[in-house]
Amino acid sequence: MYRVLTRRGILRVAGVAAGVAGATLLAACGGTVGTSTASSAAAPTTGAAPSSAASSLASTSAAGASAAATSATLSSALSVSSSSSPAASTRAAPASSASSAAGQKGATLTYMSPDTQGRHEVEQAIYNDFTKAQPGVAVEIVSGGTSWTTLTDKLTAMVAGGTPPDFYQNATGNWLSIQSVLVELSGRLAQAKLDPQKIFAPQAIQIFTDRAGKVWALPLVGISQDALAYNQDLFDSAGLPHPPVEPSDQSWTMELFLEYAQRLTKPDQSQFGFGGTVGGADTGGDERPTYFGQGPWDDQAQKALMDQPLAAQGLQFFKDLRDRYKVAPTAEQIKSIGAHGDVFTSGRIGMQVIYGYVLKQSFKWGLAALPHSSPQNVSGRQFAQPLYTVQTPRTDLTWQLMQWLLVPANAARFPPSGNYAVSPVVGASDLAMQTYQHQVGVDPQAFLLMSQHSHVSSWGMPKYPGWNKVSDWLTQNFPAFDQGKQTAADYGKAASAYIDANLLQAT
Repeated sequence: MYRVLTRRGILRVAGVAAGVAGATLLAACGGTVGTSTASSAAAPTTGAAPSSAASSLASTSAAGASAAATSATLSSALSVSSSSSPAASTRAAPASSASSAAGQKGATLTYMSPDTQGRHEVEQAIYNDFTKAQPGVAVEIVSGGTSWTTLTDKLTAMVAGGTPPDFYQNATGNWLSIQSVLVELSGRLAQAKLDPQKIFAPQAIQIFTDRAGKVWALPLVGISQDALAYNQDLFDSAGLPHPPVEPSDQSWTMELFLEYAQRLTKPDQSQFGFGGTVGGADTGGDERPTYFGQGPWDDQAQKALMDQPLAAQGLQFFKDLRDRYKVAPTAEQIKSIGAHGDVFTSGRIGMQVIYGYVLKQSFKWGLAALPHSSPQNVSGRQFAQPLYTVQTPRTDLTWQLMQWLLVPANAARFPPSGNYAVSPVVGASDLAMQTYQHQVGVDPQAFLLMSQHSHVSSWGMPKYPGWNKVSDWLTQNFPAFDQGKQTAADYGKAASAYIDANLLQAT
């Protein structure tokens, strides 16, 4: 069965009910959006909500056009004809597609995405402008429900019934399970003289490209990227310098991170130096080795690395933060703090890894690079949220839309739909970051800089046929280590053996 990561308990996914006030943390795991809320007392709703992003983006469309103009390589490849309006930035389709599409004027493309707060409003505004650029071609949004799980269930039923959407968004790198209904895009990209390695940011296209170089989705929505949120008020009270934004800063080590966490912890006041979240897709602890310079999987050698010494070091370090040094709250302590949503929004947490959107808080906070103890900072992970094209009679029209979205001025408008700060499209992040800062009140530069260092979720494992089985095993067996019933070395050895035996095998 085609399943997404959330069904394996990595992240909670929920829609935000209208009228609920508070601090909303929207995070992505392999693109998955997790939602949680805090009370209005903890975080006044003074920031612009996601539903206001459409009007915010409309007011800054000129900045989007500027982004397209500054991306000379991409603009040349796309033969962009830009004006001050993103809707006017479009590329002429290849002749074969244009002639085929000409007979489909008046057609309506169907698109599916989760019906979470504000998402469809932002998306519809974008698609309305596509219709202005391509008169007679409309886009109808079909609700996928309030989570990635409900979307997957509905998508599966529509495919089985012969009425799939023309294109859709989903939060999984494992596209192999429905590969038979997807459009492989490398031929169309080549015909249009579009090089995905130049169009997209580093790592963004990797998980959607198979070993033969065929492309099965375009990362157009936004990048879910791990970065470190820190409470400036608590740092200032403790007399600590703020952590750096630059990921390559060699002074920002795991040892210094621990020292800061210890100095920020005051158990008698329910204040802790670290909130406990390691990242957006820490499947069975597989993100923890990255903080020491190693991933869980070598995609070139096709071999698991969870049994290596640096992996054991990463596993042990984050467990020790809670159990040995007691700088991270236990589940019971988190409950006693009383935050409705991510514990960072309580104002009692010094540092926390986040990967999405937080409404303006009652305390001062900022975003910094993730710490690392390695020559190169590869801490955390990223996932570039994609759009998949389905084989339907309107595939040529869908491809026209995809090309239109590749123009930086148009791509820049998509990240706020999922509360991302960074676009996967080269030259499109400036406007998205401006929108994030306007809504949240915090400079998101750390997200952009970390996206140039972090690897994809689970270092590419989700694209293989056995990922569902592997992730289930990791999720089920990690608690034995986390609860002290197994050593880091033993868990890592067992995890590597299971990955090597099952990841590449079709289930």
